[in-house]
Parts: sequence; structure tokens; C-alpha cells
Amino acid sequence: MATTNPSLSLAEKLDFLPALVSIFVGATFSLFTGLWRSEREAKTLALHFGYAISRQATARLSPKQMQAVLPSSNDIYKAYAKKAGVTPRSVNLGHGAMGHWVGEPDAKNILIWYHGGGFSLPANLGYYKFYAQVIDDMKRAGKEVAIFSLEYTLAPIATYPTQLRQAVAAARYIISDLKHDPSTVFLGGDSAGGNLVCGVLSHAAHPHPQIEPLDLNGHKFSGATMIAPWTLLDTEFPPERMIYHGGDLITTAVAGPWSSAYLGDAQRDNYTDCYHAPTDWFKTFPVSKMLITGGGNEIMLPIIQEFAEKVQKGFADVEMFVGHRECHVAPVYNLELGSTEETEQGKKMKSWLRELAQ
Repeated sequence: MATTNPSLSLAEKLDFLPALVSIFVGATFSLFTGLWRSEREAKTLALHFGYAISRQATARLSPKQMQAVLPSSNDIYKAYAKKAGVTPRSVNLGHGAMGHWVGEPDAKNILIWYHGGGFSLPANLGYYKFYAQVIDDMKRAGKEVAIFSLEYTLAPIATYPTQLRQAVAAARYIISDLKHDPSTVFLGGDSAGGNLVCGVLSHAAHPHPQIEPLDLNGHKFSGATMIAPWTLLDTEFPPERMIYHGGDLITTAVAGPWSSAYLGDAQRDNYTDCYHAPTDWFKTFPVSKMLITGGGNEIMLPIIQEFAEKVQKGFADVEMFVGHRECHVAPVYNLELGSTEETEQGKKMKSWLRELAQ
């Protein structure tokens, strides 16, 4: 299976109580500060409160502690399928990975999605709500798409390059096993999943020495979209990088624990940190178009924009879009927090997909 319940020490178990207290205090305080929100904070008080809980929880709890209390991606998928009244369809991809279908596997267009969460957190229900919105939006445009959502092994249960190998396996399954032409296949991912999108394209163009090559038979993916891609695994940032985090759902406190959990003993390279790859690295990416988005209030925005600028120097057909007053991966996490207002990033991604899909 792609996930395994982590084993917590006694100290880690006992730490839950003070952690919950700190999360409760921080979240309660946010209810008062949220009454006077500026453009740098969330649009609604409910989102402001939800972001505060997320900031406190991700900064206070370790990846293993969060995995111990969160349902697995597989459990979330089954819960979604039951609520939607559909039969769950999962595929064992080998290498410890699973793929979950939303929509029909024989759809004309396939969107392979790699979820975020610092490589350490499972997919939440917001992802499946987002997938359903994408499918419905395409239907209204007279086009069809199915989403194949990868469930990779969470860090630190497994470390790099395991997750990249699993991401490549998902693409290989769609193209080689199901025989979908790459020109009808899209890659998509958010945060750490955006890292995997860049990693899969990197592997297709420059095969990773530890991973079986991905043969596209000389074809290209139709498109690749990265929502708030985490492509720089630095654990410390200079003062000029310290963006106000009051309008986001993460802080820089997650960088160290999540990066360390993912990398383990591995060295960083162009696959883990596409941000540092030379511009020539992107020239041979086998994809027709790329879309990179970020939230106007997210702490990673400057890095995301710099990454997009670097990609554009090597790969001309890439667009950068910023959602006004939006947080990190707002199209998914706003849905998870119960918001019904569509995000600007979500609208942009859907219109981009409609234009490219066959």
C-alpha cells in the first residue's frame, strides 16, 4: 500500500496535548484579529480562521504526528466515492503506489494529478471536490476529462526518489498500459505535487539514473499545470524572503521538517529542486504548454514567480498567473475549508484546460 501508519514514540504521543492547546489558542486569537482584515489576509472570516488552524497545526506537529491523526488518501478517496455514489476504482501501480480514478478511464482527455502536502500529508477531500468541479466544467464545454490521482508513499516512510518513481509510474500506466496518446494527457499538481510535475517532465527529458525511462514515442504531453509548485527545498530564508504569512495557511516553519522528511539521506538535485536547474534543462520538456499559478497572499509567491521566469527562458510556452488575495493552493484548500466561492487560480486552470483539451 502507498501509506503506512507511522509509529510514534511516547514523547510524540504525549506532545499532542500541548500541541492542541497551542493550536486552539492561536485559532481563537485569529477570530478576533480576523475582524479587521486587510488585503493581505483571507477574504472571509471563515477562511481566516481555517488558515490560522492550518498554520498552527503544520508548524507545531511533525509530519509523523499529522499522519497519525489524518485519514489516508485511500480512505479519503473511498469516502468521496461513497458520498458521490460511485464505485471506487483504484489501480496498483507497483513501487508502493496507488492511482484513484475520478471519471471514466476511457475519457478523451486524462489529467494525472499529483497532490501536495510537503510529500508528508495525504490528499484531503478538497482535492476530490476540485476534481469533480474540473470534470463538470469540461462537460459544460462539451469536452470530457477523467482525473487519475496518484497516492504516493508519504515521507518519511519513503524518501526521494521513491515519490518521483511513483509519479513516473502513474504517467507510464496511462500512456503505456491504457494506450492514451500523450497529446490527450495532462500533468497537474500542487505544491509538492507541482514539484513532481516538474520532476516527471525532467525525467522524460533527462532520464533519472535510478528510474526507468518514460517513453513517449516522440510525442508530447498536451499540457502541464503547477499550482504553487514547491521547487526550492531550502530550509532557511533571508529576511527579504520572509513574506507576511497572515493570509496563508503555511509558514516557513514547515520547510525544514518537510524537506528533511522527503530527502532523507539523498542529495538535492535538478529533480528535487527544479528552481536551481539551468534554463537549458527546460528546453526539451516534452509538453506543449505549461501553466504555473500562485496565490497573491502566499509566502512562496516570490519563489514561484522566479521559478516561472527561469522556466520561460528555456521553455517559451509557459504562463504565470497570480490569484488575487489567495493562499497556498487555494483552489483545493478553500474547498476543504467549506468555501463555495471559486478561486481565480481555479478558474484560470479550468479555462486553460478547456482550451487545450481535445
